[in-house]
Amino acid sequence: MVAAHTSSHPSASAGWIICLDKRPTERSREDVDVILARLQNLKAFERFHPSVLQQICMRGFYEYLERGITLYRQGDIGTSWYAVLSGSLDVKVSETANHQDAVTICTLGAGTAFGESVLDDRPRPATIVTRETSELLRLGQTDFRCLWGNYHQYMAGLLPPPYGVMENSRSNDRKSAADSEPTNALHSFYKVPSENVLRAGKVLHKAILARAPHMIRDRKFHLKTYRRCCVGIELVDWQMQQSCVHSRSQAVGMWQALLEEGVLNLMDQELSFQDKYVFYRFLGDEQDAPAPPGDGDPKEGPDELQEALGLLAQLGPDAHLRMVLRKRPSERTADDLEIIYEELLHIKALSHLSITVKRELSGVLIFESHANAGTVLFSQGEEGTSWYIILKGSVNVVIYGKVGVSFPSVSDSDSD
Repeated sequence: MVAAHTSSHPSASAGWIICLDKRPTERSREDVDVILARLQNLKAFERFHPSVLQQICMRGFYEYLERGITLYRQGDIGTSWYAVLSGSLDVKVSETANHQDAVTICTLGAGTAFGESVLDDRPRPATIVTRETSELLRLGQTDFRCLWGNYHQYMAGLLPPPYGVMENSRSNDRKSAADSEPTNALHSFYKVPSENVLRAGKVLHKAILARAPHMIRDRKFHLKTYRRCCVGIELVDWQMQQSCVHSRSQAVGMWQALLEEGVLNLMDQELSFQDKYVFYRFLGDEQDAPAPPGDGDPKEGPDELQEALGLLAQLGPDAHLRMVLRKRPSERTADDLEIIYEELLHIKALSHLSITVKRELSGVLIFESHANAGTVLFSQGEEGTSWYIILKGSVNVVIYGKVGVSFPSVSDSDSD
């Protein structure tokens, strides 16, 4: 049984709890700041990188549990990850199928976190019962997986093996992360940029400085100053003035391509480019960021600008599609659904499906990326939880019986 939050707790009227009780989509920037100010002073989050903590403030939920409440049982498939804000919980394990035979092996106190098995859908290894009145912060499975995927380098030292690193290397990891990025810096969520995209970003950066220098300047928001930032809606407006850009949706996709490569960095909100009053900063304006490998500052001229815009116009549709697929299905707009549907129309493996089925799929598909060869999506004998469409790349299908059989690779646009 999972206990829901109740307002009987004496601190339930605290502002940060009221903010956490709101749906993530309804939380304002002020709400996130209130939650962040509170969590920064709690032991449970003292080792978390500022960028990770910011995302937790945006997506976490507050839970208040009375003594003796069973949060989940051994063998359950988890749906959430938890951090203990106050109180304590007993960890109980049974060697039989009878939960009454479970014995307490340890107690989780304030400052501990648990539930990381949601990363790979493993059954819960133990039963968790509150030892006393406790306060928890809960993060849903989808959000925790997204957090892990985007901030793995900062979270590896916070989780136990096999997800995290061993204790003796954690301090070095935290030190190197802290040394490499200042607390208030704009962070890249993705990867080291490729040479051609980096060059395109430099060309656009120089073009804006030459033609609309007012767009890149210091800006103040909630008593904070953000150095050399530009605004999402102004970037889209500027793109719309270029001859090869025909819609705001196309412009969003082009900026998203730069965002995914880390050439354009966002402040602290969603992992997608927004045509709104949201701050972004070009990589070249990062004061403390080392210059990535490249071919030097390109000359900005009509030909170079058109070449850069042409490249981004090619990359934009795929980047926009990935951005839409990363959204929760409940957050997708009608335009988002249409973008996914149009992509499904061109996938050969789905040609036999009706229009109605494809439109239904548009509302439930979720983007998943695996950068490393050899990643196991699932193993033979496991209970299936997902159906896949391969947009790019290939997978090997191996069936083990009396004799191992390896099928030919399943590649782009196939489904399984």
